[in-house]
Amino acid sequence: MTTVVASNTVHLRSWRADDIDRLGQAVAGISQDTLALRFGVPYTTIPDWYLARITEGWARRTWNAYVAESGGRIVGWAEYGLNSDPRHADVAALVCDRYQGNGLGTRLVKEVAPPAQAATVRVLHAQIQVGNQAARKALCAALPDLRYTGLQDGQWHYVMYLPEASY
Repeated sequence: MTTVVASNTVHLRSWRADDIDRLGQAVAGISQDTLALRFGVPYTTIPDWYLARITEGWARRTWNAYVAESGGRIVGWAEYGLNSDPRHADVAALVCDRYQGNGLGTRLVKEVAPPAQAATVRVLHAQIQVGNQAARKALCAALPDLRYTGLQDGQWHYVMYLPEASY
């Protein structure tokens, strides 16, 4: 059963360099089921390959995220990572179990789209494990112009075209 947490107990902000070190604390609130829905395999912790990808992408400015924190702990994040064509990026999110079911994933994805757009991204891609109805609902609520493009390798695939940022 999901415990609904009041949205005023959660603060949203941009990713910071020291957040990679803080993800280890976040894993205490993430079940194997949630990790399996995000990564496709029931890990017991956030995978080392994923942490390495974040570290490398952050350093190369090809990855960024928006973070939710509560009580000084990261309780969720939405991210984008540039593809080989920097006009294309993958978007994903993860919310700790206790904080699921109150729109936090939707809020995070909404917040990460503008920085991606400002970074010259014109096309967002998303892949969601079949069966992860909550992630599918959150993604579609956050990005209403998202288009379903098909099912491949047990994942629903989506695409959304972003207008050029105007300054």
